[in-house]
Amino acid sequence: MSQTQPTSSTADLLLHNGIVITMDAQRRVLTDTSVAIRDGRIAAVGPAADLSAQFADARRIDCRRKVIMPGLVDLHGYLGGSVLKSAGEDLDGTARRNLLEETLSSYTDEEWWQVEAQLCAVERLKLGVTCMFSMMGGNGTRTDDVAFPQIAAREVSRAGMRMRIGLGPARPPWPRPYTYWADGKPTVRAVEFDQVIDNCERIFNDHARNPDPLIDYCVALSRIGNQNEHDPVWTPERQIWVGRQAEAAVHLMKAHDVGFWTHMYGNSIDYAFDEKLGLCGPRSIFSHCTGISERSIAIMRETGSHCAHHPRAARTYSYPGRCPLPEFIDAGVNVGLGADAPQNHDTDMFLDMKAAVRAQRMHFKDPRLIPPGKALEMATIDGYRALGLDHELGSVEAGKKADLITIDLAQPHMAPVDMPVYRVVYNATGRDVADVIVDGRVVMEKRQMVGMDENDLLDRTQAMYARVMERAGLAKHIPDNNRIWGASRS
Repeated sequence: MSQTQPTSSTADLLLHNGIVITMDAQRRVLTDTSVAIRDGRIAAVGPAADLSAQFADARRIDCRRKVIMPGLVDLHGYLGGSVLKSAGEDLDGTARRNLLEETLSSYTDEEWWQVEAQLCAVERLKLGVTCMFSMMGGNGTRTDDVAFPQIAAREVSRAGMRMRIGLGPARPPWPRPYTYWADGKPTVRAVEFDQVIDNCERIFNDHARNPDPLIDYCVALSRIGNQNEHDPVWTPERQIWVGRQAEAAVHLMKAHDVGFWTHMYGNSIDYAFDEKLGLCGPRSIFSHCTGISERSIAIMRETGSHCAHHPRAARTYSYPGRCPLPEFIDAGVNVGLGADAPQNHDTDMFLDMKAAVRAQRMHFKDPRLIPPGKALEMATIDGYRALGLDHELGSVEAGKKADLITIDLAQPHMAPVDMPVYRVVYNATGRDVADVIVDGRVVMEKRQMVGMDENDLLDRTQAMYARVMERAGLAKHIPDNNRIWGASRS
């Protein structure tokens, strides 16, 4: 696909006269260029004057002094974390994971997941993220009932965001207790492993019958579960489930022709490969990849597995080891980026691009590592490649789906406008995103959400936060403000 003249004179929308960072195979940056959108796809990319005349009747967004580029993709979103920002910040890694797992499993209801999914989508859209992956709850995976994933999918789609939801069992052992709320009253039920797998089957089948253009699914596990010094929640009781959950994951992947996602660190990649769990391959995304061996890199190269790198994740300062990002790139392993947020930092993928660059340069004391173009590739086309969607998304080319953002260059910190890729990676943040288009639909214009009452969402978020904090007795885990001032450690 390349810069082309339109095949007809009709378009729904014209992003007019901007600087287009195409992320196409030639990585072209085009000035004085417009992008025409028709029926959810890019109809044409070409000189502004030509497309202005050709699509004279199209609705226009003026993109002078703006960058037009693909929307960013977050390979580690966090359905379940947006309403609970900073909860348990006073705890260590293991205790905090256990707190979140208990909260999501025992104190949330259908209304909570509705608000959570909307907030999760809107905060990312406003930061230029048009597609994300997320497990259904992460540390408190809610696949115990099909209602929770279905509500989350519906509300994310309604907000206008593209998402891949990871379905699979929560961390063992099984059966696990889950709490269901009706009229403010809880009912606790023990849920078996096979019931959760049946629920995943049902969601996959329902989606096949009633597809949503913005939502798809894959199989996901929180972790492999083998003994691993990098795994803060490993126990012998959990390890006995490794084979069974891997077998179930492989069954779901094959039965529904979907990919796989999991956390990987320490010796887990080597273990999964050596034990022939069937989880390595070109449709698998391994998250974090910190503290791994040179052999792990070779395994990922040989199997075609992808890395999701999260340079600002809490794990980077809680556990040993770094993600060998330059080594992955040099070995030919595809790497995308993810925020792994928002519980203890924000979801701004522009900051993740910067962090990916700086962490490796600081570690190796080499200012040439991870140039800005590579960082932008990881946040766009390489992230979509990890999802198997790069043929449809991740670059500005005629025929591809129209998931696009514009970035406002008319600001002091973005001037002078002479090196747009450098400006986007080094100087921009998500707050500089002006307009967002997903599947050809304008979902944010001039930083205002379209078709979404943000004030109402904020009010409902505050009410839901208060409800769950009271239910779960989490007030004691709100960080003590008196301990954050005047000292080197809280």
